[in-house]
Amino acid sequence: MIIDCHTHLEFYSDELFGARQLLDSMKKAKIDKSLVYAGEMFNCCNEKLLEEVLPFKKTLFPVGSISPLSNKKSSVEQVEKWLANKNIHGLKFYTGYEHFYPSDEILKPYLKLLDKYNQPAIFHSGDTWNQAKDAKLKYAHPLHIDDLASDMPTLKIIIAHFGNPWAIDTAEVSYKNKNVYVDCSGLVYDFVKPADKILLKKLFSDYALFNGTPDKLLFGTDWNLCDQKGYVQYINSLPVKKSDKEKIFYKNAISLFNL
Repeated sequence: MIIDCHTHLEFYSDELFGARQLLDSMKKAKIDKSLVYAGEMFNCCNEKLLEEVLPFKKTLFPVGSISPLSNKKSSVEQVEKWLANKNIHGLKFYTGYEHFYPSDEILKPYLKLLDKYNQPAIFHSGDTWNQAKDAKLKYAHPLHIDDLASDMPTLKIIIAHFGNPWAIDTAEVSYKNKNVYVDCSGLVYDFVKPADKILLKKLFSDYALFNGTPDKLLFGTDWNLCDQKGYVQYINSLPVKKSDKEKIFYKNAISLFNL
């Protein structure tokens, strides 16, 4: 089995990237299930996401998003209803693209709900798209996850994108905090190219060297920004034993997202 724990629907560009397009990509990549994220930056609000994936309950699992500084954000009361009814499987926060830290008090009502319902908080971490207006890297550094993880030790937290380029810092935060996990999504744009393989090898090496463990690593692609099939092929090419690949590809995701 393969679970892609980090995909997006997008209704912002001229080209549509909805649920059916994602399912077509998953079929080509032999991916069985995907966690699908909402986000204002993708013009996909939580309600739109839930509507899109509703016909595909056994394959696509929605993850809501909160833009805490936006007047369009979902209310705490609405998010609790979704969590209680298992309509969403966690919340994504776009630190870096939006200017707040993971431990900001403005997030606490949502984080407490995630803790209550045993669902993860996922934080964009590391590199931001160089064409994104007003993005600030200081908010997206993975070291800031440590404050939140220490203050809320039972909250499940995922550092997205390996914290790239700070894989060593990401590994340390994950090693120190039992409640912190890492996904390897968003490291490639479009198709996996020779130069990408050099970067990926370095990131995985740094993560493993500093006590990074397969028990805390999740497979993700960041579709629609990259080709799922090539990402799967790359992970399969890594010199990792079968039992560890099973953890990365699906076992860790099943446990974290309560699938």
